[in-house]
Amino acid sequence: MEFFVDENDRVDGVDKVTGKAKYFAEYQLPGLTYGVLVTSTITKGKITAIDTKAAKNAPGVLDVLSHLNKPSAAGYEQEGGSPMKIFYTDQVFFNGQPIALVVADTFERATHAATLVKVSYEKAAFNTDFKKSITDASAKKLQGQPPYVRGVADAYKTAEVKIEQTYDMPVETHNPMELHGIIADWRANDQVTVYAKTQGVKAEQATIANVFKIPQDKIQVNSEFVGGGFGMALKTWPVEIATVMASKHLKRPVKLVITRDQMFTMVGNRPAAYQKVGLGATKDGKITGITHTAFGQSATYENFTEGVVNMTKFMYDSENVNTNYYVVPLDMSVPIWMRGPGEATGAFALE
Repeated sequence: MEFFVDENDRVDGVDKVTGKAKYFAEYQLPGLTYGVLVTSTITKGKITAIDTKAAKNAPGVLDVLSHLNKPSAAGYEQEGGSPMKIFYTDQVFFNGQPIALVVADTFERATHAATLVKVSYEKAAFNTDFKKSITDASAKKLQGQPPYVRGVADAYKTAEVKIEQTYDMPVETHNPMELHGIIADWRANDQVTVYAKTQGVKAEQATIANVFKIPQDKIQVNSEFVGGGFGMALKTWPVEIATVMASKHLKRPVKLVITRDQMFTMVGNRPAAYQKVGLGATKDGKITGITHTAFGQSATYENFTEGVVNMTKFMYDSENVNTNYYVVPLDMSVPIWMRGPGEATGAFALE
C-alpha cells in the first residue's frame, strides 16, 4: 500500500500514530535517577520542620532536597521575582505545593521514600473562595487592566431595549495524555541537557540560564514532538527547576514525571471567571451600548492576567463601550493561559 504525500501532510503524523514519537519521559540516559515530589498538606503557612531521616535511609535513595539543603541557584539568591522560588522558601502558598524532592535509583523506591518524609507546619488563615471574594469588600482585588471607556459609560442602561446577564466559568485544568515533567542532566563544565514537556524550547533555555546564571549556549532543550499542552507547557514550572537543581547536586541525570493528581495543582489552569455583560439597543436592533465587567482568579504569590474583556472593545460597532477587568488573588497555584486564552473566556460571555 502506498501513501499519497503532499505539502499539507503532517510530517510527524506517522511517527505519532505508530508510537515512534517519544514522550520526554521515554528517553533513557546512562545512570538515570528518578524524582518524586513531597507536597504541602496545608493551604497557607510556614514549614517549621522536615524530617527526612527515614526517607534518606530507605533503599536506593540518593538524597532528599528541600529548602534545608537547597542546591545553589544564583538567580534565586537575588532579590525580586516571584516569592515561590522552589526550595528557597519555607512559606506555603497553596495546598499541593512542592516542598521536597526525593531522588532514588528507581521510581518505585523514590515513591515509597516520599511517603516517609514528615513535615510540620505553622498554619495560617487562607482564602480560596473566588465567588465570595468578588462580593466581599474586605477581599483583595487588583486592577487587571485599566478601565476602558468609549463614548458614555453604561449607556446600555438608557437604551430602548436592554439585557443584563452574568456568567460563571469554573477552573479548567490542562490534562493532556502526556504528564508534565522533565529529564535534567547537568554535566561537567555546567553543560546542561534537558528533555522537557515544553511548547517553547528557547523560553525554557532562557529560564534555566537565568535561574542558574549560566550562558544559554550551555543549555540544550529537547522537545522534538510538542504535542498537546493546552497552554500548560508555555511556562517553565518550579518543579522543572527543582529537577535541574537535583541533577546539579547529584551529578547524575534526574527524571521527574508528576502524577495525574498533581496536574491539577502544579502546572496551571484556565482561571475561574465571573462576568457581567450589559447590552443596549434600539428597537430595530442597533447596538447602542455595551458594558462588560469581569473578575478572574489569580494567586497571592504571582499575579496572572489575561485579555478577558479585550474582544468587547472592538467586536461590535457601538459608539458606547466600557469594560473593567479585575483579578482576585487566592491562596491557590497560579493559573496559566489555556487554548483560546482570556479572549475565549470573554467571548463566551459577550456572545
